[in-house]
Amino acid sequence: MKGVIGEQIARSFIRTQLAPRLITKEGWNTVVLSTNDYRRHRGAWNEKLFRFDHFREDFIVHGVCADTMLLSKYAMVIGVLGQNQCTPDGLLLKLRETGRTKRWKKSACPSIAELRIRNSPKYGSFFEFPIVEGDLEVVEIKCGRNAKLMGKQKETYNNLIAKGVPLRMVNVRIISFDRNKFLVEERKFKQFL
Repeated sequence: MKGVIGEQIARSFIRTQLAPRLITKEGWNTVVLSTNDYRRHRGAWNEKLFRFDHFREDFIVHGVCADTMLLSKYAMVIGVLGQNQCTPDGLLLKLRETGRTKRWKKSACPSIAELRIRNSPKYGSFFEFPIVEGDLEVVEIKCGRNAKLMGKQKETYNNLIAKGVPLRMVNVRIISFDRNKFLVEERKFKQFL
């Protein structure tokens, strides 16, 4: 139960404190914690003709269309996570609008039906999404005083750090349940753990 409460507190911290801070300090338009199930992309890596469409849908669900650079970095991260059978608590998507838009047929992308947004203009059987560039970080949430990464996680995250994808650890310590006191510590790793 403590782990579930700690995870919800960490997600709230990311949404209400970390995301606004990154938007103002680093100049992003949007910062989103993506919590998709990355294991569903394993089949995309086994196909002979690799297509970004499998990964593009993860951005369309948030109401944006990622540019090719962001999609290739995202696909690389998903590939490393899938190879090592490691599932982080989320990916922090830091997005900046390019000023361009892309139209998608509703029938061409199944995830359009699952959209979490309501403000995408609809043109007949098309939806229009802003094209974004950006960066991403792996997010790992831990609860407790001596929360540590497992050996396989450490190896996977060091591999991603070597490829230029930082790890952001969010640790929630419960001070007092009765008084509703929690301590949230956040740290970004750009070098090996």
